[in-house]
Amino acid sequence: MKNKKWLWFILVAVVLIGGGGLFFWYQAQAARPQATPADVGHYHTPTLFVHGFGGGYGSEKDMIDDLSQHPGFQQVLRFDVDASGHVRTSGHWSVGVKYPLIAVVFATGRPDAQALVPILTQLKKTYGIKAFNAVGHSAGSVAWATWAVTDRTAAQPDLHRLITIAGPFNGFPGIDQQAATATIGKDGKPSYISPRYAPLVANRQHFPTTASVLNLYGDLGHGTDSRVPVVSARALGYIVRGRAVSYTERVIKNSKAQHSQLHEHNPLVNRYLYEFLTTGKVK
Repeated sequence: MKNKKWLWFILVAVVLIGGGGLFFWYQAQAARPQATPADVGHYHTPTLFVHGFGGGYGSEKDMIDDLSQHPGFQQVLRFDVDASGHVRTSGHWSVGVKYPLIAVVFATGRPDAQALVPILTQLKKTYGIKAFNAVGHSAGSVAWATWAVTDRTAAQPDLHRLITIAGPFNGFPGIDQQAATATIGKDGKPSYISPRYAPLVANRQHFPTTASVLNLYGDLGHGTDSRVPVVSARALGYIVRGRAVSYTERVIKNSKAQHSQLHEHNPLVNRYLYEFLTTGKVK
């Protein structure tokens, strides 16, 4: 008799635990952002932000918040990528948002170009977007450049506008001492090709011909923003010229030209972001 009571107790417990698990699973599915079927294909072009090495959402939030002061700009989604590459999506995207902003956050603090592929694929499949804009700071810029020179499939949307901020495309002192002493030739090619830059050069023929590019970098007065040499940041030009719709450089020399301060409520950077995302040009 006691054995039967224990059997019933175990059975009830299993049912309750299983039912609870299903409840939370359904809750998680309900919380996952979904597009209204009638709206698919009508969402405006989003802008995705990727932070630098050791950064996180805080590295993107100031730019997102400052842009959101302008009519039509609003953060709609956030993608969190864990150490295993799994992606968790949160937020709500209303079809009427004219300039939707999306944060991509890597739990490891290390932006990964390969992890951008499933995110972009999901955006195209779920929302029907055909194109997107990208903003990257530091290593986030390199991640976008690496993604851009990698052969892509039609499952991903086209790159429309790319804004890079303080990108160490051709290395930086501390890892590669020669990065700071390189020079830029008349054709835009650096006199020194670092190991991290070589794959970008080798695959530059894949850079999308649909994209306009704005390259921002800081100069504290001695050819660096304290971390990334100007010549390393400008090395992007050799990768995209001849492929991009347009390529524009702007140097930041104000009181917030230091590497990390470039994304921290920087008025000039924010002005360039707004102008380029809305018109494809900067003054």
